[in-house]
Amino acid sequence: IMPGAVFIFATFHWWTLTITAMVLSIASIIIWLWRGTAQIPEKAEKDVGLGLKLPLYKSGPDSIGWWAMFITMTGDATAFVGLIFGYFYFFTIHADFPPPTAVGPGVFWPSIALLLFASAWTAALFARILNRAGRVGPARGLMAAGSVASLATLLWGPFTNGLDPSAHVYPATVWVLAIWTAVHGGVGGLMLGYCLARSYADRMTPEYDIDISNVALYWHFAGGTALVTVATLAYFPMLM
Repeated sequence: IMPGAVFIFATFHWWTLTITAMVLSIASIIIWLWRGTAQIPEKAEKDVGLGLKLPLYKSGPDSIGWWAMFITMTGDATAFVGLIFGYFYFFTIHADFPPPTAVGPGVFWPSIALLLFASAWTAALFARILNRAGRVGPARGLMAAGSVASLATLLWGPFTNGLDPSAHVYPATVWVLAIWTAVHGGVGGLMLGYCLARSYADRMTPEYDIDISNVALYWHFAGGTALVTVATLAYFPMLM
């Protein structure tokens, strides 16, 4: 109910209710994940009869959760490609896209954002590798670093340059792409923080690591999204 309420309230510009519903949605999702998913089994296998034993826990590409993340992010990437197509479609059909006087989001802040996204992606990837190798301490350090490395720096470029999304389709498109990417970075940071908490609670171990395995997969998509967004908004206009 709450995730749907976020979109309904936002449609009517009821921002206080939107933020409240968003916080409640995130809290309820985290509680559900914590209590009902990736539970460490009492034993590795279960005898299902006729001499057949089935594993009770799998992570990585052998798990359903990994493929659920992959399919979800594939759909998400498809929607993102549509946004990128919209940017280049307007560039193709409108001579004033971007307008001659437009300053755009600049290069500095988008580049900083890309560096932070790359750092978070690297942290997620090596946290998975180190955790699986039994080096839990360094893995936790990377999860902690990655959880704060994806701050919404990408939004600072269009904000500091005064891009008004209601003035022209160009700043509106820039803001949509920047917000889309920044939100994905924020979600990825929250995911790494969740993995860190699971590790400290002994609910994620080197052997049972589906949480960080799925989050590392998510960051492959989030990192690619950041690369394409920054290349489109900051670097592509330099070629014109």
